[in-house]
Amino acid sequence: MNAPARMSPPPMSAPAPELDHERRFQPSREALETFLRDTRQWTTPCVYDTGLPISFTRTTYFDTERLDFLGSCRAGRPQRLRLREYAGTVNLSCPPMLTGTRFLEMKTSSGQRRTKIRASLSADEAGALLTGAPLPKESAAATLLRQAAPAPVKPWVTAWYRRHTYATEDASVRITVDEELLFALPPERSAMNEPATPSRLLHRAPASLLEVKWRGSSPPWLEWLLWTLEPFETRGSKFEQGMRARLASTPSTQ
Repeated sequence: MNAPARMSPPPMSAPAPELDHERRFQPSREALETFLRDTRQWTTPCVYDTGLPISFTRTTYFDTERLDFLGSCRAGRPQRLRLREYAGTVNLSCPPMLTGTRFLEMKTSSGQRRTKIRASLSADEAGALLTGAPLPKESAAATLLRQAAPAPVKPWVTAWYRRHTYATEDASVRITVDEELLFALPPERSAMNEPATPSRLLHRAPASLLEVKWRGSSPPWLEWLLWTLEPFETRGSKFEQGMRARLASTPSTQ
């Protein structure tokens, strides 16, 4: 079994790695375990913080009042605007705590191809986004927001999940497994070392989500293994799933 690779989080000012292909699957437990076992000779588990080895992600999705971003999913070229935060814990008996690393991201997909741009955020900037306060005009996040959003946006729904990550040595292939996925109403603040688990639950997703991302041409070993997963491929996204849960919980009179 491969030893975990110690990974350092990207610098706050660095752009996100350009992983320009992505496929998503909801495999059975047996198919997932088989896939991960078969990829072991090419990938290793990634540990971003050895002090908090169990990793979680909190992703809050934004949209306009007209739901322009949700509409882009129906049009076949999905766009997602999201606040991504990271949390971790020593063991599952302790609550996951926010690490203080957070980004505003704009992700656009077309088939298997995707582009993503991100801007690092301070706690105050994240709090402004979550509460509708203005961002400093000169900030990178404000610039990204002006470029990405056709109208003012607000937080609609938050996804929370435990994430396992595996990568090749050169990071050209990255595999993530999201478990214990749930959707909730958005938080109102983001502060380092605060409990991260959402409290206002909307929906729990029963299945694990496997995402495979790679740069350039996929290596032959990956092509073969992806072929075995094709019966489990899904076109849906956490954003769409979360928005369905949010809209279903909203009274029609609002």
